[in-house]
Formats: sequence, C-alpha cells, structure tokens
Amino acid sequence: MLGLLILLIIILGLLLSVKIITQPDRGVVITLGKYNKTLTPGIHLIAPFISHVIRVSTAQTPVDLDEQVVITKDNAEISVKISLKYHVTNIEDFVFKNEDSVRSMTQDTRASLRGIIGNKELNEVLNGTEEINRALFAGLSDVTAGYGLNVDRVNIDSVNPSRDIQDSMNKLLKATRERDAAIATAQGKSKSITLENEANNQALLATNQAQNTALVNSATAKATAIHTEADADAYRIGKLNAALSVSSQNYFISQNIAAFKELANSDANTVVMPNTAIDSLGAVPAFAEAFKATKSAK
Repeated sequence: MLGLLILLIIILGLLLSVKIITQPDRGVVITLGKYNKTLTPGIHLIAPFISHVIRVSTAQTPVDLDEQVVITKDNAEISVKISLKYHVTNIEDFVFKNEDSVRSMTQDTRASLRGIIGNKELNEVLNGTEEINRALFAGLSDVTAGYGLNVDRVNIDSVNPSRDIQDSMNKLLKATRERDAAIATAQGKSKSITLENEANNQALLATNQAQNTALVNSATAKATAIHTEADADAYRIGKLNAALSVSSQNYFISQNIAAFKELANSDANTVVMPNTAIDSLGAVPAFAEAFKATKSAK
C-alpha cells in the first residue's frame, strides 16, 4: 500500500510539474508565493506542489464598457457608449502592481471621459467625437502604462442625449428643415421669375430687333423703289426731250389737227384755245386760207 501511495504521489507530481503554455500566452511562475520566472509558449517543468502558473494573454483584447451617463458643460445629460482595445506590455507589472489592471483601466477611462465631456457643450460633443477619442486615448496612454498594459484604441460607439433633449432637438431639426424648405421654395420662385423676366426681355428685344430690321428693310426697299422710279422718270424725260429735240414742227401741227377732229366730232360747240395753238393751225395751208377768209368777211 505504501509503495502504491508513493507511486501515485510521483505520478501526481509529474502531472503538476509539466506545464504547456500556448501562444500568445505567457506563464508567470509563483513559487512559495514569490515571483519566480515567466514562461514563454511551449512545454515547461516547474516545482510541483510549491509552484503554480498564472497565465496572461499578450494578444490584443477588446473591451466593451457599459453605457455611461455624462453631464456636458451646458448641463445636458447624455449617455455614452465606449469600446477600447488593449494588450499587455509588461507581464510582471500586469500581475503584481495592480490587483485588477483591466478594471483600473476601465475606471480611468470613465473618469477621463467625464472630464473631457464636462468641458464641452452638447453640440461640441455631438459633432466632435473624433476629437474626444484622441483626447481620451492620449490621457489613457499615460495612466495605464503603470498597469503593465497599453491602450491601442478608444472609440465612442454612440452618444445619446436624454429624451427631453432629443425631443427639443427633433423640434429644432424639424423647424430648420421647414425653414430650409421655405427658403429653397422662395429661391426657386425667385429664380423662376428671374428666368421668365429674362426670357420676356430677350423675346421683346428680339421682337424689337425684328421690327427695326423690318422697318429698315422696308425703308430701304422704298428708297430703292423711289430711286428706281426717279431714274425711270428721268430716263423717260430724257428720251422725250431727245425725241422732241429732233421732231419737226409738222408733228405738232398734225397733233393739233387730230385734236380738232376729235372736237369736231364731239357735242361741244364752244372751244377755248390759246393763241399759240391757233397760230400753229395757221401754219397749215388749208387752215390758213380759211382763217384769212374769215378775217376778210369780218
């Protein structure tokens, strides 16, 4: 029995002395309550019964913080949801210098967030989350260095004002949209009126230009016609004068005789004639004899 008991103790000791560390973990060996060494990934032997191993992950670890209520500079109550990522940089500090480094990091994150948002107004918080992220990250990097870990990233997931503030913001947003819509409608009408006036002015200008062009063309055509008619009259007069200049006296006498023939055939019994016409008739021999006889009888 004693031999069997000793064999069981040896087997148990061997099982307790063999430790396998998987990547990316590290193993902190505590012997008799004191730090002994840090184990890297792989298989290791430790002193059984008097030593134990604390496993620490060095991989980047995400943490989602609970929603936090914060008061802004202008006394607006908002709820903020934050997430962050960290990784362990110093195994000994992470295990021995703080009872719970992750919890301490979380508390510092909440405290820093209250301080940053408390110095900003609501609009600055709602429109400046990136700036808050940078300020929070810079503050945590210095504080958490003593915890043996490093904050890799901080992100504000959501910022939700209280119900009363949301209602007020919705009313303001609705009023702003209605105002913008009214302004857009007024601008559209103004632009439409302007375009219509411009179109009317252009049409009127085109009409006036067309009328002016028509008047100019009409006046030009009339002037051309008058000039052509004057040229024609001048041409006819010139031709007539040329013809008269070469006509004999007998032509005019013949014309007078023809005129008297027409008068003789008419119903008129009295004819008034200028002396020159009578004198021209006298140039005809037959009429000359007749006139002489008439003068002798008188």
